[in-house]
Amino acid sequence: MTAGENSVQSKKSLPDLAPLEAVLFDVDGTLCDSDPLHYQVFREMLPQIGFNNGVPIDEEYFIKNIAGKHNPDIAVLLYPDDIPRGIKFMEDNEAMFRSSPCSKVYRNECQAPFNCKL
Repeated sequence: MTAGENSVQSKKSLPDLAPLEAVLFDVDGTLCDSDPLHYQVFREMLPQIGFNNGVPIDEEYFIKNIAGKHNPDIAVLLYPDDIPRGIKFMEDNEAMFRSSPCSKVYRNECQAPFNCKL
């Protein structure tokens, strides 16, 4: 093999080397739905900051105002006059979500496709 031939071979695309039959993108809710876990974390944390006069939010409020939204948008919803505080709250919220036993079960169960049983 000449240097020129080697160069041509190295420029082959991934599909030429390993043809793909399918690609799967798992957007939350496709194979697994973490919203119930996020809902529980918000229900626990929001009363601690006095949100909704300390009354836990219900699922309807969560779905309408929080579920599916980006953390910066939720931070603005919770702390419209103190965005840095809202961002800190969301960082704490994510940390609590990730450290919860249910979250660990969720991640383990959902690593294998179609094996989500929460």
